[in-house]
Amino acid sequence: MLPAGLRRPRDRPRHRRRRPRPSRGLSRARAHWRREQLRVPRPRRPAARRGGRRPARDRRRRAALRAVLPVDSDGAVHLGADVHGLLLDIDGVLSDHRTAADAAVFSWASALPGWSLAPAETAELWERLDRKHFLRYQHGELTFNGQLLARVRDFVPGGADLDDAGAQARIDEYYDHYRARLVPYEDVAGFIARLRDAVARRADAGERLAVAYVTNGDEDSQRTKLDAVGALVGDWPLIASAQAGASKPDPRIFALACERLGTGAGETVMVGDDPWSDVDGATGAGLRSVHLRRSASAPGRPVATIGTLARLVID
Repeated sequence: MLPAGLRRPRDRPRHRRRRPRPSRGLSRARAHWRREQLRVPRPRRPAARRGGRRPARDRRRRAALRAVLPVDSDGAVHLGADVHGLLLDIDGVLSDHRTAADAAVFSWASALPGWSLAPAETAELWERLDRKHFLRYQHGELTFNGQLLARVRDFVPGGADLDDAGAQARIDEYYDHYRARLVPYEDVAGFIARLRDAVARRADAGERLAVAYVTNGDEDSQRTKLDAVGALVGDWPLIASAQAGASKPDPRIFALACERLGTGAGETVMVGDDPWSDVDGATGAGLRSVHLRRSASAPGRPVATIGTLARLVID
Protein backbone atom coordinates (compact mmCIF):
# COMPACT_ATOMS: atom_id res chain seq x y z
CA MET A 1 0.00 0.00 0.00
CA LEU A 2 1.27 3.43 -0.89
CA PRO A 3 1.71 6.06 1.77
CA ALA A 4 -1.10 8.46 2.23
CA GLY A 5 -1.10 11.26 -0.28
CA LEU A 6 0.56 9.23 -3.02
CA ARG A 7 -1.28 7.83 -5.98
CA ARG A 8 -0.48 5.54 -8.84
CA PRO A 9 0.16 7.32 -12.10
CA ARG A 10 -3.14 6.11 -13.52
CA ASP A 11 -5.02 7.50 -10.55
CA ARG A 12 -3.54 10.95 -10.81
CA PRO A 13 -6.03 13.60 -11.97
CA ARG A 14 -5.44 14.72 -15.48
CA HIS A 15 -5.07 18.45 -15.84
CA ARG A 16 -6.00 19.39 -19.40
CA ARG A 17 -4.41 22.45 -20.83
CA ARG A 18 -7.09 24.96 -21.51
CA ARG A 19 -7.24 26.18 -25.06
CA PRO A 20 -7.65 29.86 -25.64
CA ARG A 21 -11.30 30.71 -26.07
CA PRO A 22 -12.00 31.94 -29.57
CA SER A 23 -13.63 35.24 -30.16
CA ARG A 24 -17.40 35.30 -30.12
CA GLY A 25 -17.64 35.83 -33.87
CA LEU A 26 -15.37 32.86 -34.63
CA SER A 27 -17.32 30.70 -32.19
CA ARG A 28 -20.57 31.51 -33.94
CA ALA A 29 -19.04 30.73 -37.31
CA ARG A 30 -17.84 27.35 -36.08
CA ALA A 31 -21.21 26.60 -34.55
CA HIS A 32 -22.95 27.48 -37.81
CA TRP A 33 -20.52 25.28 -39.77
CA ARG A 34 -21.17 22.43 -37.34
CA ARG A 35 -24.94 22.77 -37.71
CA GLU A 36 -24.61 22.73 -41.47
CA GLN A 37 -22.54 19.57 -41.33
CA LEU A 38 -25.08 17.84 -39.12
CA ARG A 39 -28.11 19.16 -40.94
CA VAL A 40 -30.44 16.36 -42.03
CA PRO A 41 -31.58 17.00 -45.62
CA ARG A 42 -35.30 17.32 -46.12
CA PRO A 43 -36.71 14.28 -47.90
CA ARG A 44 -37.57 14.86 -51.51
CA ARG A 45 -41.01 14.25 -52.91
CA PRO A 46 -41.61 10.74 -54.19
CA ALA A 47 -40.67 10.23 -57.81
CA ALA A 48 -44.27 9.63 -58.78
CA ARG A 49 -45.20 13.11 -57.64
CA ARG A 50 -42.18 14.82 -59.17
CA GLY A 51 -42.53 13.09 -62.52
CA GLY A 52 -46.32 12.82 -62.64
CA ARG A 53 -49.07 15.29 -63.27
CA ARG A 54 -48.66 18.94 -62.55
CA PRO A 55 -50.24 20.11 -59.30
CA ALA A 56 -52.85 22.21 -61.13
CA ARG A 57 -53.91 19.23 -63.18
CA ASP A 58 -54.08 17.13 -60.01
CA ARG A 59 -56.46 19.66 -58.51
CA ARG A 60 -58.66 19.64 -61.59
CA ARG A 61 -58.74 15.84 -61.58
CA ARG A 62 -59.64 15.63 -57.88
CA ALA A 63 -62.38 18.23 -58.35
CA ALA A 64 -63.83 16.30 -61.27
CA LEU A 65 -63.81 13.05 -59.29
CA ARG A 66 -65.58 14.75 -56.40
CA ALA A 67 -68.25 15.92 -58.84
CA VAL A 68 -69.07 12.44 -60.16
CA LEU A 69 -72.52 12.36 -61.72
CA PRO A 70 -75.01 10.33 -59.68
CA VAL A 71 -76.44 7.06 -60.99
CA ASP A 72 -80.05 6.18 -60.22
CA SER A 73 -81.08 2.83 -58.82
CA ASP A 74 -82.23 1.79 -62.29
CA GLY A 75 -78.80 2.58 -63.74
CA ALA A 76 -79.78 5.91 -65.37
CA VAL A 77 -77.50 8.95 -65.32
CA HIS A 78 -79.21 12.35 -65.35
CA LEU A 79 -77.58 15.45 -66.80
CA GLY A 80 -79.15 18.30 -64.86
CA ALA A 81 -79.48 22.01 -65.48
CA ASP A 82 -75.90 22.58 -64.34
CA VAL A 83 -74.63 20.77 -67.47
CA HIS A 84 -74.36 23.23 -70.35
CA GLY A 85 -71.93 21.35 -72.60
CA LEU A 86 -71.86 17.75 -73.81
CA LEU A 87 -68.97 16.15 -75.68
CA LEU A 88 -69.52 12.91 -77.58
CA ASP A 89 -66.94 10.38 -78.66
CA ILE A 90 -67.68 8.67 -82.00
CA ASP A 91 -66.06 5.24 -82.30
CA GLY A 92 -67.50 2.84 -79.75
CA VAL A 93 -70.23 5.32 -78.78
CA LEU A 94 -72.10 6.24 -81.97
CA SER A 95 -70.39 4.03 -84.56
CA ASP A 96 -69.73 0.31 -84.11
CA HIS A 97 -66.13 0.65 -85.22
CA ARG A 98 -64.90 -2.73 -83.99
CA THR A 99 -67.50 -4.78 -85.89
CA ALA A 100 -66.95 -2.79 -89.08
CA ALA A 101 -63.15 -3.00 -88.81
CA ASP A 102 -63.10 -6.76 -88.16
CA ALA A 103 -65.28 -7.49 -91.18
CA ALA A 104 -63.58 -4.98 -93.46
CA VAL A 105 -60.01 -6.00 -92.79
CA PHE A 106 -60.53 -9.64 -93.80
CA SER A 107 -62.59 -8.69 -96.84
CA TRP A 108 -59.69 -6.47 -97.93
CA ALA A 109 -56.75 -8.61 -96.79
CA SER A 110 -58.03 -11.85 -98.30
CA ALA A 111 -57.42 -10.35 -101.75
CA LEU A 112 -53.81 -9.42 -100.95
CA PRO A 113 -51.12 -11.58 -102.60
CA GLY A 114 -49.83 -14.19 -100.18
CA TRP A 115 -52.49 -13.66 -97.49
CA SER A 116 -53.21 -16.87 -95.54
CA LEU A 117 -54.58 -15.88 -92.12
CA ALA A 118 -58.12 -16.80 -91.05
CA PRO A 119 -60.71 -14.07 -90.36
CA ALA A 120 -60.21 -14.07 -86.57
CA GLU A 121 -56.42 -14.02 -86.87
CA THR A 122 -56.60 -11.25 -89.47
CA ALA A 123 -58.80 -9.09 -87.25
CA GLU A 124 -56.58 -9.72 -84.22
CA LEU A 125 -53.41 -8.72 -86.11
CA TRP A 126 -55.03 -5.56 -87.50
CA GLU A 127 -56.32 -4.51 -84.08
CA ARG A 128 -52.94 -5.15 -82.44
CA LEU A 129 -51.15 -3.01 -85.03
CA ASP A 130 -53.87 -0.39 -84.72
CA ARG A 131 -53.25 -0.08 -80.97
CA LYS A 132 -49.48 -0.09 -81.39
CA HIS A 133 -49.21 2.69 -83.96
CA PHE A 134 -52.14 4.76 -82.71
CA LEU A 135 -50.45 4.91 -79.31
CA ARG A 136 -47.35 6.26 -81.06
CA TYR A 137 -49.56 8.91 -82.63
CA GLN A 138 -51.05 9.81 -79.24
CA HIS A 139 -47.54 10.20 -77.84
CA GLY A 140 -46.57 12.52 -80.69
CA GLU A 141 -44.18 10.14 -82.46
CA LEU A 142 -46.27 9.99 -85.65
CA THR A 143 -48.83 12.11 -87.43
CA PHE A 144 -52.35 10.77 -87.78
CA ASN A 145 -51.78 9.68 -91.37
CA GLY A 146 -48.29 8.48 -90.47
CA GLN A 147 -49.67 5.93 -88.05
CA LEU A 148 -51.97 4.60 -90.80
CA LEU A 149 -49.03 4.15 -93.17
CA ALA A 150 -46.97 2.46 -90.45
CA ARG A 151 -49.83 0.08 -89.70
CA VAL A 152 -50.20 -0.92 -93.35
CA ARG A 153 -46.46 -1.50 -93.78
CA ASP A 154 -46.47 -3.87 -90.79
CA PHE A 155 -49.64 -5.64 -91.95
CA VAL A 156 -49.32 -6.18 -95.69
CA PRO A 157 -46.97 -8.96 -96.88
CA GLY A 158 -43.89 -7.17 -98.20
CA GLY A 159 -45.24 -3.89 -96.86
CA ALA A 160 -41.86 -2.75 -95.57
CA ASP A 161 -40.89 -2.00 -99.18
CA LEU A 162 -43.93 0.22 -99.84
CA ASP A 163 -43.30 3.92 -100.37
CA ASP A 164 -45.78 6.48 -99.07
CA ALA A 165 -47.89 6.43 -102.24
CA GLY A 166 -48.09 2.62 -102.23
CA ALA A 167 -48.99 2.47 -98.54
CA GLN A 168 -51.62 5.19 -99.00
CA ALA A 169 -53.19 3.22 -101.85
CA ARG A 170 -53.51 0.19 -99.55
CA ILE A 171 -55.08 2.34 -96.82
CA ASP A 172 -57.62 3.72 -99.31
CA GLU A 173 -58.53 0.18 -100.35
CA TYR A 174 -59.13 -0.80 -96.73
CA TYR A 175 -61.31 2.25 -96.07
CA ASP A 176 -63.51 1.42 -99.06
CA HIS A 177 -64.32 -1.89 -97.37
CA TYR A 178 -64.63 -0.23 -93.95
CA ARG A 179 -67.10 2.50 -94.95
CA ALA A 180 -69.35 -0.08 -96.62
CA ARG A 181 -69.71 -1.91 -93.29
CA LEU A 182 -70.32 1.00 -90.93
CA VAL A 183 -73.38 0.55 -88.76
CA PRO A 184 -74.68 2.42 -85.69
CA TYR A 185 -75.45 0.83 -82.37
CA GLU A 186 -79.13 0.15 -81.78
CA ASP A 187 -79.39 2.89 -79.14
CA VAL A 188 -77.91 5.69 -81.27
CA ALA A 189 -80.95 6.88 -83.25
CA GLY A 190 -83.11 7.29 -80.15
CA PHE A 191 -80.31 8.99 -78.24
CA ILE A 192 -79.62 11.56 -80.97
CA ALA A 193 -83.36 12.32 -81.23
CA ARG A 194 -83.67 12.80 -77.46
CA LEU A 195 -80.55 14.94 -77.38
CA ARG A 196 -81.80 17.24 -80.14
CA ASP A 197 -85.13 17.59 -78.30
CA ALA A 198 -83.28 18.47 -75.09
CA VAL A 199 -81.23 21.15 -76.86
CA ALA A 200 -84.42 22.68 -78.29
CA ARG A 201 -86.22 22.43 -74.95
CA ARG A 202 -83.42 24.20 -73.16
CA ALA A 203 -83.39 26.94 -75.81
CA ASP A 204 -87.14 27.49 -75.42
CA ALA A 205 -86.63 27.86 -71.67
CA GLY A 206 -83.88 30.43 -72.16
CA GLU A 207 -81.22 27.96 -71.13
CA ARG A 208 -78.35 26.46 -73.09
CA LEU A 209 -77.10 22.99 -73.91
CA ALA A 210 -74.32 22.83 -76.51
CA VAL A 211 -73.12 19.56 -78.06
CA ALA A 212 -69.90 18.69 -79.90
CA TYR A 213 -68.17 15.58 -81.17
CA VAL A 214 -64.61 14.99 -79.93
CA THR A 215 -62.66 12.28 -81.70
CA ASN A 216 -59.18 10.94 -82.26
CA GLY A 217 -59.18 10.94 -86.04
CA ASP A 218 -59.44 12.99 -89.20
CA GLU A 219 -62.33 15.43 -89.48
CA ASP A 220 -63.46 14.49 -93.00
CA SER A 221 -63.41 10.75 -92.40
CA GLN A 222 -65.16 11.06 -89.04
CA ARG A 223 -67.83 13.35 -90.49
CA THR A 224 -68.42 10.78 -93.24
CA LYS A 225 -68.69 8.10 -90.57
CA LEU A 226 -71.25 10.08 -88.56
CA ASP A 227 -73.32 10.61 -91.67
CA ALA A 228 -73.17 6.90 -92.51
CA VAL A 229 -74.54 5.87 -89.11
CA GLY A 230 -77.20 8.61 -88.97
CA ALA A 231 -75.59 10.51 -86.07
CA LEU A 232 -74.44 13.67 -87.86
CA VAL A 233 -76.06 16.93 -86.71
CA GLY A 234 -74.79 19.75 -88.91
CA ASP A 235 -74.61 22.52 -86.33
CA TRP A 236 -72.74 20.46 -83.73
CA PRO A 237 -68.98 21.14 -83.99
CA LEU A 238 -66.61 18.27 -84.67
CA ILE A 239 -63.21 18.54 -82.98
CA ALA A 240 -60.84 16.00 -84.54
CA SER A 241 -57.35 15.36 -83.26
CA ALA A 242 -55.74 15.46 -86.71
CA GLN A 243 -56.83 19.08 -87.14
CA ALA A 244 -56.72 20.12 -83.47
CA GLY A 245 -53.05 19.25 -83.04
CA ALA A 246 -53.75 17.25 -79.88
CA SER A 247 -55.37 13.89 -79.26
CA LYS A 248 -57.26 12.47 -76.32
CA PRO A 249 -56.28 12.12 -73.48
CA ASP A 250 -54.33 15.40 -73.94
CA PRO A 251 -56.24 18.07 -71.95
CA ARG A 252 -55.71 20.57 -74.77
CA ILE A 253 -58.30 18.92 -77.02
CA PHE A 254 -60.90 19.05 -74.24
CA ALA A 255 -60.06 22.69 -73.56
CA LEU A 256 -60.46 23.43 -77.28
CA ALA A 257 -63.84 21.68 -77.33
CA CYS A 258 -65.06 23.72 -74.35
CA GLU A 259 -63.83 26.88 -76.05
CA ARG A 260 -65.75 26.01 -79.21
CA LEU A 261 -68.91 25.47 -77.17
CA GLY A 262 -68.38 28.50 -74.95
CA THR A 263 -68.65 26.43 -71.78
CA GLY A 264 -66.40 25.94 -68.78
CA ALA A 265 -64.83 22.61 -67.90
CA GLY A 266 -66.92 22.27 -64.74
CA GLU A 267 -70.19 22.57 -66.66
CA THR A 268 -69.21 20.19 -69.49
CA VAL A 269 -69.59 16.39 -69.57
CA MET A 270 -67.71 13.93 -71.77
CA VAL A 271 -69.39 10.72 -72.93
CA GLY A 272 -66.94 8.10 -74.14
CA ASP A 273 -66.13 4.41 -74.15
CA ASP A 274 -62.35 4.47 -73.76
CA PRO A 275 -61.35 4.60 -70.07
CA TRP A 276 -57.96 6.16 -70.78
CA SER A 277 -58.53 8.50 -73.74
CA ASP A 278 -62.06 9.60 -72.90
CA VAL A 279 -62.61 9.21 -69.16
CA ASP A 280 -59.13 9.80 -67.76
CA GLY A 281 -58.46 12.51 -70.32
CA ALA A 282 -61.65 14.43 -69.58
CA THR A 283 -61.31 14.01 -65.82
CA GLY A 284 -57.72 15.25 -65.96
CA ALA A 285 -58.94 18.33 -67.84
CA GLY A 286 -61.52 19.11 -65.14
CA LEU A 287 -64.62 17.79 -66.94
CA ARG A 288 -67.09 15.31 -65.58
CA SER A 289 -67.41 12.04 -67.44
CA VAL A 290 -69.92 9.36 -68.34
CA HIS A 291 -68.27 6.05 -69.16
CA LEU A 292 -70.22 4.13 -71.79
CA ARG A 293 -69.12 0.59 -70.94
CA ARG A 294 -70.83 -1.53 -73.58
CA SER A 295 -68.93 -4.66 -72.56
CA ALA A 296 -68.93 -5.94 -68.98
CA SER A 297 -65.34 -7.12 -69.48
CA ALA A 298 -64.09 -3.63 -70.38
CA PRO A 299 -61.96 -1.78 -67.77
CA GLY A 300 -63.92 0.55 -65.52
CA ARG A 301 -63.38 3.89 -63.83
CA PRO A 302 -64.83 5.46 -60.65
CA VAL A 303 -67.23 7.69 -62.61
CA ALA A 304 -70.85 7.47 -63.69
CA THR A 305 -71.07 4.36 -65.86
CA ILE A 306 -73.80 3.16 -68.21
CA GLY A 307 -74.13 0.15 -70.50
CA THR A 308 -76.26 1.84 -73.12
CA LEU A 309 -77.06 5.37 -74.29
CA ALA A 310 -80.66 4.73 -73.34
CA ARG A 311 -79.55 5.20 -69.72
CA LEU A 312 -78.33 8.74 -70.32
CA VAL A 313 -81.13 11.19 -69.51
CA ILE A 314 -80.91 14.92 -70.27
CA ASP A 315 -83.12 16.90 -67.89
